[in-house]
Amino acid sequence: MTDIKHTEQGDLDLSTGDLLYVTSDYQHQKDILLARKGYYKEHPEMGVGIEDYRNETDPEELLRAIKQEFAADGMKVSKVAIAADGNIETDATYENS
Repeated sequence: MTDIKHTEQGDLDLSTGDLLYVTSDYQHQKDILLARKGYYKEHPEMGVGIEDYRNETDPEELLRAIKQEFAADGMKVSKVAIAADGNIETDATYENS
């Protein structure tokens, strides 16, 4: 999927003086992970709210929520796992891209 490029902080990337368009699968995944339910007015049920899982000891609920939200957004989810270093690994792409 192609969309307007954001900076790492989530702002529009205007580094070239104009909008940049890029493949945005990773950007959309990041937005879904950070958003809590109700964050998007047009899609109030969208979002994982990953910060709410910060003190959880069992990651299965988080991994399940990520898979469900990515799939609901139209992604084909091949992998969602916690890596040895504690980072979340995902392999999910939009089916039409």
